[in-house]
Amino acid sequence: MNELPGTASESLPAALDELRVQAESRVAELLRRRITKLEPADIAQLVHELGVHQIELEMQNEQLRQAQVALEASRDRYLGLFEHAPVAYLTFELDGRIVEANGRAAALLDRTIEQLLRLHFVELIEPVDRPAYHRAYSTLLRGVGAQLAELRLRVGNGALRFVDLQIALVADDGTGQSQCRAALIDTTERMAMRERGARLAAIVDSSEDAIIGRDLQGRVTAWNEGAERLFGVPAREIIGRTMDDLVPPERRGEELRLLQRLRTGERLSHVESERRREDGHRLPVSMSLSPILDDNRQVIGSSLIARDITDRKRGERALHQRLRQLDLLSQAGQSLIMGDHRAPQTQHELFDRVRLAIGSEIYLNYSRGANPDRLALVGCHGLPPERRGPLNEVPVDGSLCGLIVRQRTPLIVEQLQDSPMTEAHHLQAEGAQCFAGFPLLAGGAVIGVAAFVSTTRQRLREGDLQVIQTVCDQVSAMLERTRLIDELHASEQSLKVADRRKDDFIATLAHELRNPLAPIRNAVGVLRQRADAPDQVAWCRDIIERQVVQMTHLLEDLLDVSRVTRNRIELRRRRILLQQAIEQAVETTRPLIEQHHQTLQLEVPSEALPLYGDLTRLTQVFANLLNNAAKYTDSSGEIRLAVAREGDEVAIRVKDNGIGIDPSQLPQVFDMFAQLEPSLERSHGGLGIGLSLARGLVELHGGRIEARSEGRGRGSEFIVWLPIVHHAADRPAETMPGGLPAAAAHGLRILVIDDNADAARTLAMVLALNGHEVRSAFDGSSGLEAAEAWRPDVAVIDIGMPDLNGYEVCRRLRAQPWGERVLLIACTGWGQDEDRQRARAAGFDAHLVKPIEAEAVLKLLPG
Repeated sequence: MNELPGTASESLPAALDELRVQAESRVAELLRRRITKLEPADIAQLVHELGVHQIELEMQNEQLRQAQVALEASRDRYLGLFEHAPVAYLTFELDGRIVEANGRAAALLDRTIEQLLRLHFVELIEPVDRPAYHRAYSTLLRGVGAQLAELRLRVGNGALRFVDLQIALVADDGTGQSQCRAALIDTTERMAMRERGARLAAIVDSSEDAIIGRDLQGRVTAWNEGAERLFGVPAREIIGRTMDDLVPPERRGEELRLLQRLRTGERLSHVESERRREDGHRLPVSMSLSPILDDNRQVIGSSLIARDITDRKRGERALHQRLRQLDLLSQAGQSLIMGDHRAPQTQHELFDRVRLAIGSEIYLNYSRGANPDRLALVGCHGLPPERRGPLNEVPVDGSLCGLIVRQRTPLIVEQLQDSPMTEAHHLQAEGAQCFAGFPLLAGGAVIGVAAFVSTTRQRLREGDLQVIQTVCDQVSAMLERTRLIDELHASEQSLKVADRRKDDFIATLAHELRNPLAPIRNAVGVLRQRADAPDQVAWCRDIIERQVVQMTHLLEDLLDVSRVTRNRIELRRRRILLQQAIEQAVETTRPLIEQHHQTLQLEVPSEALPLYGDLTRLTQVFANLLNNAAKYTDSSGEIRLAVAREGDEVAIRVKDNGIGIDPSQLPQVFDMFAQLEPSLERSHGGLGIGLSLARGLVELHGGRIEARSEGRGRGSEFIVWLPIVHHAADRPAETMPGGLPAAAAHGLRILVIDDNADAARTLAMVLALNGHEVRSAFDGSSGLEAAEAWRPDVAVIDIGMPDLNGYEVCRRLRAQPWGERVLLIACTGWGQDEDRQRARAAGFDAHLVKPIEAEAVLKLLPG
């Protein structure tokens, strides 16, 4: 352990040296005297001197003992002071090896003393700080004296501690070698406080708010950049002065009261007031004031945080205005619900409230009336009638409101003085600065425009525009609601009319279906009584055949109109001549025309008029028109069919001088089941579906049809326009795969399978009369058994049977080796394309629609 300089340990060697020198000197003197003869007096003198020296030695020994005790006490005090000192001490060799450490150093560095004695001091220093330590150490070795350094040391738990280091050179008492003694003062908390202070200062400096410090007299002691921005005064000009110049005169009493409350230690939060900038501009502020206390909790000053609340105040005003506008919207909704929103006065009152809510001086309400190219002014405020002039009516093309109609979107014009539009010139003369117009919509169309004009503002606020938009949307919604209600009422009336027509149609259908039944039944009665009279039998046969044909036509018309309505009719289109369809239609209807003694005048050009269409269906269209003309024209009347080319179309006109059509009924003449006269008053036959079917077929051919009449008793005219083709490729008519020649053969075995026994037997009888061997089965299972036993050449199979349907019967027959060569004919009441496709998929060769004529079956038989 090294001794501290200036203690008793330094005087002890010197005293021993002095005693040794005296003893050696005395012994030397005695030795010299031994050379000569000693006298008794000399001996006595010597004894006396030795006694004296002995006493002196004993005294010196006591002094030495006391010095040793003092030295030990001093050492103990040093060790206690060293060990319990509040400063960390380390002693290390010049190579940095630690040789001594006190408890404070061990605690600071979070290691035991034994652990520290195994380290070099530089190992404790954070690498980034080692260059600074080496510079201080080098300076120390040059003999400059003790050195200071700020370092970061890595302690035992891995944490960093900041220390102030003081190092000095000392000599080892035992060896005399130089050593370094280091004093370490922990500054970690001080550095943390310094960092927090720097961070707080940065926050204060970067704060958008004004942060100000003042003493008790109100003089400014701190002024951040936010205060400079808020008040426009730099810190160098305000520090040491009061803020009186920044307080409006009427607010200075308030400022004094605030300072007085701060002096009492009161905190004040969110005090709203008004202050003044250096340029005199006033601004609303929110202030939070707090007293500053010293260590004795005495008020020594105050802090002030001030925030500009101009935007918030503006927002509050906008919110207040928005609440008023919302109240307006609520009232608007109520007025639209409770009042007649279609009435101009109701809209005028509503839009006038909007004008007041947004602060507009002028509003204009335009309606799009009968003339779609003009807008009529139906409501206005801010312009007396005598000053409205051309604003009473503006064109859709070339006006501000007309632009809204064309674009169907709002129009906002902020620099109205620069607008070249029609009504803008008149509004400019009234001092208008900005314009906002919004469309009023109903049914997807613009039916009006609401426009608002300000003469005091360059632009309307966004909230104002939203209010206008909302009200206009509400008005549009109510107009649309009214339109839909009107449409609903109209639809209801249409449904009632359609229901009435349906009832009329059902009655007519019953009448038309009963008509053929009476002669058929009568003919059957005659056959029973006069079966042996050939003339009577032939007459009955003709009646039955005619009535069956009539019923077949009725049913075919019903099926056709259903197919057209559902867009499922099958057109067999190819290149044809219009003249062919007209000739066949005339041939079909000529008996009816001749029966009524009417005159048919044809005006058909010799020029070929090629069409791409279905000859049968077009013949049906023209036949329906001619039949219709014949039915509704009196005897000896005239019917005219004229054909004329019109560009790339051909027009076919069928005109008569019959009963005519009321103009109000023209729009419904092509409706389903439409008959313009009650069936019982003027019955001409038919179901009222001919014209509807004609329109559907014409439209499927890419054409159009129109009805014209000058009124009751003045005849009617139906015009069909069809496109002419020049280079259309022929398309063959669609047939079932495996289509067979029409020549009928004799001696075929034919199996008829139908759950309608009468239908099966009658068809079998007719086929047998044509020389074929025919058998019948009345359900699918028995039909399969008969086919297996008999192996027919042809099978006519009904599709809708209860046990096994016709598709399943067909598939099972095709599964038999002998069934591949059998001609299978489907018989069904369904004739749509998907029905034919399903029949093909099941394995049928042909598809016939009920009622089935024997002739149609005979044409399919192989010859």
